[in-house]
This record gives sequence, C-alpha cells and structure tokens, in this order.
Amino acid sequence: MANDIWSTKIQGILNLDLSREMRFRDDRKDLFLSLLGLAKGMTILDIGCGPGAITRKLSTWLGEKSKIIGIDRDTEFIKYAREKAIRMNLHNISYFEGDALKLPLEDNSVNACISHTVIEHVPNKEFLLEQKRVCKPKGRVSVMYARPDKYISTEPDSLPARSEREEELLDKLSEESDEVDKEYNIGKYWPDPVGLPKLFGELGFNNIQIDAIAIPIVIDDSRNSIAEKVAIVESEKEQLFESIDMAACLKKNRLSDNELTELKKLISERTNQRLKFIEEGKNIWDYTILLLQVVSGMVD
Repeated sequence: MANDIWSTKIQGILNLDLSREMRFRDDRKDLFLSLLGLAKGMTILDIGCGPGAITRKLSTWLGEKSKIIGIDRDTEFIKYAREKAIRMNLHNISYFEGDALKLPLEDNSVNACISHTVIEHVPNKEFLLEQKRVCKPKGRVSVMYARPDKYISTEPDSLPARSEREEELLDKLSEESDEVDKEYNIGKYWPDPVGLPKLFGELGFNNIQIDAIAIPIVIDDSRNSIAEKVAIVESEKEQLFESIDMAACLKKNRLSDNELTELKKLISERTNQRLKFIEEGKNIWDYTILLLQVVSGMVD
C-alpha cells in the first residue's frame, strides 16, 4: 500500500530536494566525506533519503565503484528519486521503499549508514540498533540532526520584510501544520546532545565521535555567481509556495482561494524586491548559518 504521508502532509518533494541540495553543496564535498568517514568503493546506506538529493551527491562524489542505497517509507519520494537518478545517468544508486526501523537489507551488508534529520522522528534506540545490524564490522553509523537552537540568522533593515497581512495569513496555515506534526509524531524523539553519544556507547558502538557541520546559506557571498544568487532566492520562494499549497490541502482549509492568491502575491512581491537588489549589485547580507550535529560510532 502506497505511503505518501510525508510528501503530502509534512514536507513536499520540491521543498525537501531543494533544501538538501543547498545544504550538501559540491564545494563542501571533502568536509562531508571526511566527517562521515565515506570513501570510494564503499556500499553506503542513506536512511530517510527523501527525494534522493544526498544519494545523488554521494553517487557523483564517490564514482561508479561505490554503491549507494537510499531507503524511505514515502512512496512518492522513492519514485521521484529513482526517476531523477535515471535522468542524471547515475547507475550506482538503488532505492527501496522501507521502514527505518525494519530495513529491507541483510545483516552485515553495508560499509556505512548515514541519516540526515531522521532520528528526531523515530525511537532512537531501535533506529540505531537496526543500522548496527545491517552494517559490516568496522563500518560506521553516522547520524546528522539539525540544531535550530544554534542557528545564526540575520534580518538587516534593508531586507524586504513580511507585511502584517502576510504574517496573518501564514499564521492561519501554521496552526494546521502544527496539528499534523502532533498527529504523526514529528520531532517527538528529538535526541539529547549528551544522551545520544551515551546511547551509542550503551548499544555497543566503538570509536564514538561528535562533529558539527556549519552550513552557510548566504545569497551575497562573493563566491556565488549572479545566477546562483537568483537561484537561492527563487528556491526559497518555491519551497514556501509548496509548503503553503500542502497546508492549504489539509482537511481544515483555513484559507479561501482568494486568500491563497493574495498570500502568494505578497510573497512574490517581497521576493522580487530581493531579486532587484541582486540585479543592482547591492549586498544586504541576509543569511542563515545552520548547524548539523553529527554523532557517529563504529560497529565491532
């Protein structure tokens, strides 16, 4: 039976794919591979792969001699990931629909397990034990999760701000999204920064490591071309539009069609103002630096 709860009610395909593409940039390849202990020739499992952005990056970074496996319980994510990998002519990726707590893989079958913003949605102990089962001896299990309490975000005075009306309309939709999060236990199992590495130890992992990856999303960075700057702004708008459409389709539609049209118009006007700054060569330095904590351990 198809499962599309996440892609239709929580986080859409476009939203998730674009946000992960921005986080796992090619210019940070060496950092990610080093911290996750990944190398060419490995068989690597990405649990909760979503639309496949990270698996595609690993496929490109590590080459054809490596084997990349993506697993997600959402049918639509897996369908999208497979189709995009085919379009990109990536032949060393396999995708499977499956449960993070009951992986459709044999014991001792992969060299490394990774996950990105998954552990907070599932019972931590069961999640780690299942990865330990499928990981070969001397393999590494790495868990990446976001630390919103450590984000840095700027709001310069020159940044086109949300109007009161836009805030009002968005608030109506967020009430519905909050109810969905509670219904499906979104973020219910958020790991404790001290408790998680302790849990790795209690479950028999060795060589436990803690790392952090700072991910700057900075439109005005001089390393970005004009096209890249525009792409970041447009991507943020597209992600917000998709979130709005998803929230509006939930069972308690809190906005009328006219209100939805009005909301998107307000967002487009604000986005166009930001794009104008790029066109004029004006830097305003609105940016976000996200922090991913990485806890990893080796299997005996």
